[in-house]
Amino acid sequence: MRIAIAAHTARRTGGAEQYLATLVPALIGSGHDVACWFETEGTHQPLILDHADAVESWRASDDMAAALAALRAWRPDVIFTHGIADIALERALLGVAPAVLFAHSYYGTCISGTKTVQVPGTRCCTRTFGPACLLHYYPRRCGGWSPLTMVRRYDVQRGRRELLGAYTRIVVASRHMQAEYARHGFASKTSVVGLPIQARMPVVDQREPDAQERRLLYLGRLEVSKGVDVALETAARAAAALSCPVHLQISGDGTLHQSLAGRSVELMEMYPLLRVTFTGWLDEPDVAWALDRSDLLLVPSRWPEPFGMVGVEAALRGVPSVAFGVGGIPEWLTDGVTGRLVPEGPSSTARFGDALVETLRDPAALARMRAEARRAAGRFQTAAHLAALEPILAAAAGVPAEAVPA
Repeated sequence: MRIAIAAHTARRTGGAEQYLATLVPALIGSGHDVACWFETEGTHQPLILDHADAVESWRASDDMAAALAALRAWRPDVIFTHGIADIALERALLGVAPAVLFAHSYYGTCISGTKTVQVPGTRCCTRTFGPACLLHYYPRRCGGWSPLTMVRRYDVQRGRRELLGAYTRIVVASRHMQAEYARHGFASKTSVVGLPIQARMPVVDQREPDAQERRLLYLGRLEVSKGVDVALETAARAAAALSCPVHLQISGDGTLHQSLAGRSVELMEMYPLLRVTFTGWLDEPDVAWALDRSDLLLVPSRWPEPFGMVGVEAALRGVPSVAFGVGGIPEWLTDGVTGRLVPEGPSSTARFGDALVETLRDPAALARMRAEARRAAGRFQTAAHLAALEPILAAAAGVPAEAVPA
């Protein structure tokens, strides 16, 4: 097949782009012709394509009309889209060839895209997207206070909802997301395809069996929806309860950075056994190094993660997670087996802290979780992903199944 990958940026800025960095070479290795079409080049982060010259690619930011014309001339059998930001561009792409959408997030199903409300308290939202979302936007604090932003966001998501009907299939990574699209009327065209997640760097366990310090790691955006404040507060709780050194490494960036840094100083003064370090975003080798030295990954997301890829990436390196049981997280994390799953709701921060302390207090149980986490994460193989994805792309393209490379 001739498969055109369409995405927002050519850089590895998030989970969707990390996925494409695995998918593109896998599709080529499976015998397909692959080209990439990006809205923008992006900056700073590594390119998705390690060997850009080996894959034909175009960028709409260079010349939109030329990029679309080049795609048409390439004559793809199917277009596989991933988070196009500009609806007009996306609509134009859908006119080139049959298309399949990978819904990495709440595309067309949430006015803010976060599927959370802030009042009373931050919690997941299960509302079906529609005009009533405008009525709840301010009372439930779905976003900011600007009415122009509210209307603009609503129009964008309404446009995306309409475009969903033009896709041949919708691919999602979790049963949670499948249920989300079923609730919005797209059950018949939505398929769950497990992600291909692999350890990109060799696993080198650098934990010292007799070390007194307990090492915790947070990887992600420093935002309220990701619950990084919960990671900080519960690490302090662990340092107080365990009477041993606890080191929390916070790797990422976001709007909470300054306030978190100030709070961490206060907590370290209150609890001398607590150490907190901020590293900013890490590249792949440094992420691997941090995981290989960590006892636990903290995933205190308040929003319903569509999947939560970071937890599986950690599990592959033998690092269990303590996480809130939101979104797709319970589909890869089994409580007491591959980590700890904490219910969201009232007193959730206290429950998260309790789960963290209990896990660190039982070294034997933690060792079993490490082994089980690595074993369970092994099912997210690239070969299994292609085996599920290729028939979907072939059906969309009208290519007989027997014509798909084995």
